[in-house]
Amino acid sequence: MNQNQLDNIVSESHSSVGIIANPNSGKDIRRLVASASVVSNQTKANEIVKLYSGLISEGIQKVIVMPDFSDITRKAREKFEGQIQTEILKTSVLDHEETTVQSAIEMEKRKLGCVVIFGGDGTCRLATRFLKNTPILPVSTGTNNLFPMQIEGTIAGIAAGRFSKLNDKKDFCFTEQILDVFLNDKYCDSALVDVVSSDIPYVGSKAIWDIKNIHEIFISKLRSTGIGFSSIGFRLHNSEDLNNQGVYINLQKSLTNKKPTKITAPIAPGKIEEISVSAWKLFNLSDSNAVELKKGTIALDGERSIEFGPSDRVSVKLNSEGPKSLLVEKILSI
Repeated sequence: MNQNQLDNIVSESHSSVGIIANPNSGKDIRRLVASASVVSNQTKANEIVKLYSGLISEGIQKVIVMPDFSDITRKAREKFEGQIQTEILKTSVLDHEETTVQSAIEMEKRKLGCVVIFGGDGTCRLATRFLKNTPILPVSTGTNNLFPMQIEGTIAGIAAGRFSKLNDKKDFCFTEQILDVFLNDKYCDSALVDVVSSDIPYVGSKAIWDIKNIHEIFISKLRSTGIGFSSIGFRLHNSEDLNNQGVYINLQKSLTNKKPTKITAPIAPGKIEEISVSAWKLFNLSDSNAVELKKGTIALDGERSIEFGPSDRVSVKLNSEGPKSLLVEKILSI
């Protein structure tokens, strides 16, 4: 985080909190191919009621929310009518990725105290592309969810509300490291947790879960309790510490003459597999890592997003200037 970004956080008067709640998170195809739970909109609505309660207890007077067909915030608005103001943003479409994009752009313009994101890794990835200077509190309601936190709605509201009132916010949030993807030497997109090259030639249903289709994995974040392709990285590195480093894993072509390493890892809910790792290594911020696979798709945080062919060059680089996330435990200790 550079000084200008810090000044942007500290200098503004932050009296409102944003809410991005994805009505489609927790409902993809992995409910059919693995044992992932369905996260209903009713569950999300209940968490937002708790969130409002926490925000009100900290004196927050207004929330700015992303719209959706099911009106996820209605229950909270009705319960706390007269205690807190809610503004529902207007977007050109509902229940679509563009809804998240337009909402995030508008929330960034408003210079809110913070934005609470209810969703999985994919929702957080999309929103944070446009929340450059606005700190976030990501709350897990998706599938693998290594990036968002497992945090109860009331506590999330208290943390978000308390943080928004702080004068010196820079000491109570931190900058995440992410992975930038380049196609033919031009920036294409970013991932919060992992980038995977797959021999599946089309985006299709987006979600990726079969290890047989995976060639390489690039990881920016590890957690001992994590699930998904990054769990492979933790079992190899055996540490959550990845400060200014990433993990590269090759499942197909050995970079050395060593015998492949056999490990087991939970690559999806209820789906633990034995994996043959041909080679792996740590890489640094200065490294540009070329994807070996000549044709296929690139998955960002578990979702196929980029198609490429034999004439394309794909590379991945670690970026230390990702989104700014709240330090919840530190905030709650104030």
